[in-house]
Amino acid sequence: MPAQQLNLPLSLADDTLFDNFLTSPQSTRAQVLASLKSPFQGSDERSPLGNVLLWGAVGSGLTHLLQASCHEAVSQGQRIQYLSLETMASYPPRDVLEGLAACQLLCLDNLQAVIGLPAWEEALFHLFNTLMANGGRLLMTANAAPRALSIKLADLESRLAASTVFQLVPYSDEEKTAIVKLRAARLGLSLSEEALGFLMNRAPRDLHSLLDHLYQLDSLALQYQSRVTIPLMKKAFGW
Repeated sequence: MPAQQLNLPLSLADDTLFDNFLTSPQSTRAQVLASLKSPFQGSDERSPLGNVLLWGAVGSGLTHLLQASCHEAVSQGQRIQYLSLETMASYPPRDVLEGLAACQLLCLDNLQAVIGLPAWEEALFHLFNTLMANGGRLLMTANAAPRALSIKLADLESRLAASTVFQLVPYSDEEKTAIVKLRAARLGLSLSEEALGFLMNRAPRDLHSLLDHLYQLDSLALQYQSRVTIPLMKKAFGW
């Protein structure tokens, strides 16, 4: 049966940019950010890093960096695609990956979602080879280093291990607070220290949940034309 190519729209969050990725000087996170920005700052589209695999736990900023790279590539007119493989694992790989070897930058998020699936591993290996032969480059994320992903296809494991690999650790509570403050400021959302402290103490501690609560509060503040207050949060979230 012939492959049925899926329609894969480019879906990127507006606020996942290099400029608002929180780092501290001399940190590993800052070094990774500088490395990912470097291919976009010269005349040569080819990255001296080659293919890149970022790995770490949820809340480490992996998706942010992947999407920030996509935003930057789009601004330079490059052919790109971003895919979260968590949402694609149930589809035949040939339907998902058809045509992606023509990308100049291919960003694959949550690689671990399809590892261990023989058809997916085989398809990814061939896609990577063709993409590289065409002069494209890969940026990937996973929840573990290549050798710890339990990859069944040895050739794919070797290909991933040959990438430039960076580990990112989850943000500390202090860093999460700083990120929420930064996002609130970019939204133009008035958030007092008292309200911020209440949000940080009551919402789930993972960064995705914290930001989701913040975006909900932004919508409510616009709806009611009011500041974010503790009573508003109690009413909105049942706290």
